[in-house]
Amino acid sequence: MGLDSVVDLPELVSSPSPEPSLPVVEKSESLRKCASEKYTVHSVADLNQILGCEDISGDIVITNYNDAILKLDELKYIEGSLEIRDSPDLVRIELPRLESISGEFKLHELTSLGFLQVPSLSAASKIHWNVLPILSAVDIVFERIDQLSSLLISDTSLSYIMGITSSKMSSFNINNNRYLESISADIESVSDMLHIAANGDHINVDLPRLQSTKNLSIHNVDQLDLKELKECKGSMSLDKNHLTSVELPKLTKVAGTLSLNNNKKLTNVSFDKLEDVDGGLVLANNSLLHTIDFFPELSVIGGALELVGPIKSVKMPNLRLVRGSAKIKSTDESFDCLAWSKSSISAVIRGGKNECTNSQNQNYIANTPTDPNSTGATSP
Repeated sequence: MGLDSVVDLPELVSSPSPEPSLPVVEKSESLRKCASEKYTVHSVADLNQILGCEDISGDIVITNYNDAILKLDELKYIEGSLEIRDSPDLVRIELPRLESISGEFKLHELTSLGFLQVPSLSAASKIHWNVLPILSAVDIVFERIDQLSSLLISDTSLSYIMGITSSKMSSFNINNNRYLESISADIESVSDMLHIAANGDHINVDLPRLQSTKNLSIHNVDQLDLKELKECKGSMSLDKNHLTSVELPKLTKVAGTLSLNNNKKLTNVSFDKLEDVDGGLVLANNSLLHTIDFFPELSVIGGALELVGPIKSVKMPNLRLVRGSAKIKSTDESFDCLAWSKSSISAVIRGGKNECTNSQNQNYIANTPTDPNSTGATSP
């Protein structure tokens, strides 16, 4: 990869799950080796203690570094973590021969860093980069990296994060990168958190192989590919996006709450195979969604059902149980709350109230089997 605003990445594995072992790296017996529990570096003079080392056993912590350039030309292997933080004078980091970091590669609070060079890196456990507000040039090829278990990239000036080839990750968190235009990853599963939010205004997110995730939250994106996603083992939030279409044709289950809120351009939604939502189902303030008819197989909602917006009709032909309450608020004049209260959906609501508010702000509360004292009263 060239020295531009592009990052290419691979694999992450679950924080609760055991960390995978990094591939065995074949090392030359002639390497210059150094060992210590921790190397602490604040200056070029401190750097001399590891300057000639090729293979280091121990953590390297570089903090309050008082020079503009950090170079470790000979370093190839770190059996430990590399942490560089709280160094406002640092402009360039050059690690041209570094191949392996067995622990975490952490960059934090480097407010002047504009250039990072790690072209040979092929193994790392975690990559966590945050508060690098002017970092735009990165020389790294993430496709080469094996067994990356966690990725965080936050508050940078990168334009692209592409070529992620890992199949399993525990955490994938890309947020607050204001110039970011595209994210592309071949991840197949994320065991803890997948979070993409507050990046560039017109970002495209391409996750064409993702099949399983736990908690998923994707916000502020223009285009999204989740066509292979089959299961969400936690909650799913697709809120405040610029999407015109959301298609999850293979998704069958959401173990938590499913929310689509404040998607002002959204006109096409497809959840063709979704059968179970164990938490609540919330669709609110999607300005161009008038007909809720995109859950043809939905059978059970384990929590509450909340629908808010310019809704004309709601069709969920296979819904047989809503364990929580229901709240419908439509701003469309044609929506009839009395008809809603007698619908097949209202008949399967089992918890709390079934409440409907029409465009005249008239409120209707329908009887439910678990709320026999409720009335059909209206209030202006």
